[in-house]
Amino acid sequence: MTQTIGLVLAGGRSSRMGQDKARLLWQNIPLFQHMQNLLHESGIDRVLLSGAQCGSNALVDKIPDRGPLGGIHTAIEALPDGVNLLVVPVDMPLLPPEACKKLVSSVAESGRAVMFETFFLPLILPVNSLLRSAVNSALSSQDHRDYSLGRLFDRLQGVTITLPDELAEHFQNTNTPDEWHRALTAMSGEKLE
Repeated sequence: MTQTIGLVLAGGRSSRMGQDKARLLWQNIPLFQHMQNLLHESGIDRVLLSGAQCGSNALVDKIPDRGPLGGIHTAIEALPDGVNLLVVPVDMPLLPPEACKKLVSSVAESGRAVMFETFFLPLILPVNSLLRSAVNSALSSQDHRDYSLGRLFDRLQGVTITLPDELAEHFQNTNTPDEWHRALTAMSGEKLE
């Protein structure tokens, strides 16, 4: 079976949150560590971090200001062909391990990039020459729209899968203090208003 390596994207500016999202505490640990643990719970043995604020072992984008694409680029430069890269955002703390497992099994079937319908992240990418070429081409573009994960996914002719209804409510990003509060409320089991 092909090895899957996790990547937590934590290199954003967190401007809407007003503080570094990666360092917010989730169940008494920094959010980036929670996301690492979530990937380990999904059966991923090796997890990379993208973002200087995550410590000395974290990857720093070699080409800055390219968003998630910059983190993916730096990660795949450190990886051999033939592995799969499961990319998750640092700001999706309610992401269920079952969703990650579904992506891993789907890439094994298709051999192509896989994401859930309507969600660009999480995303699983087979690391190969096609991915490297698509990422390098996008990064060299002067058109900022080329840095989007949607365009990368299209270039790779990726496969979308349906997100099971019971998992959909857990796919919420926490970009603002209000969204963070809603995620904390959902985690504690309280009713959202």
